[in-house]
Amino acid sequence: MSTSQRPRIGITLGDCAGIGPEIVDLALKSKRVPDSADYIVIGGQPDCKPGGPTIETARAAAAALEEAVTRARRGELHAIVTAPVHKARMYEAGFKFPGQTEFFAERCGVKNFAMCLTGGKITVALVTTHISLSEVPRALKQNEIVRVGLLLADFLRRRGTKSPRIAVAGLNPHAGESGRIGREEIQIIAPAVAELKSEIRNLLWPSFPGHTLSSRSRRRIRRRPLHVSRPGFDPAQAARISRRRERDTRSAVPAHESRSRHRV
Repeated sequence: MSTSQRPRIGITLGDCAGIGPEIVDLALKSKRVPDSADYIVIGGQPDCKPGGPTIETARAAAAALEEAVTRARRGELHAIVTAPVHKARMYEAGFKFPGQTEFFAERCGVKNFAMCLTGGKITVALVTTHISLSEVPRALKQNEIVRVGLLLADFLRRRGTKSPRIAVAGLNPHAGESGRIGREEIQIIAPAVAELKSEIRNLLWPSFPGHTLSSRSRRRIRRRPLHVSRPGFDPAQAARISRRRERDTRSAVPAHESRSRHRV
């Protein structure tokens, strides 16, 4: 595909019984998407009841993914945006992958990949995905933390961050409290961080409690934290928690000071 062409972005509708079609429609009408690209909506919409995903809607969502990746591999699309699917119905319909990330990796022949979330000033890469929390401690491996850490550093450099500042989140509350409430930080994560330090100059040491990384990122504009130890970290939720704490702090200010400093 010629680089002089306008970018062509494929957008799959996801499960049409869910929020996907509505989100796609509103986004394209919002005038907030760049008009420098062309957007191609992909996916059928079988008859369904809103909020009631079926085998048919799941099959349509899977077909949209197959069409999108086929068109991308043929050079007809520069990138793909995916709307949400209903994994339980997808599995019942014969979808063989834990999630859409694994689907695209397999179809494109990519072996070294990771799920990555970017919002505002924070980028998060996950070591474990699409498994229950009870399985995470057994699934967490030193070599996987190193692999995903290096992959994230390379991704950030490709996006223009010359020297990305990366942190590694702990698995346990308070990053294990020196082994008192979990030893994964000592036995698995710390050795991985030590190995990563030889490859990533701005790697923060040691690991940090996951819920603190978002607030650390907000305080330092150039910091892009890395979460590489558990799948449930939500930067937006952490930011909301931080904001609630700030409001709680303000509520403790004496009434006369509050009125003078926090007028509505």
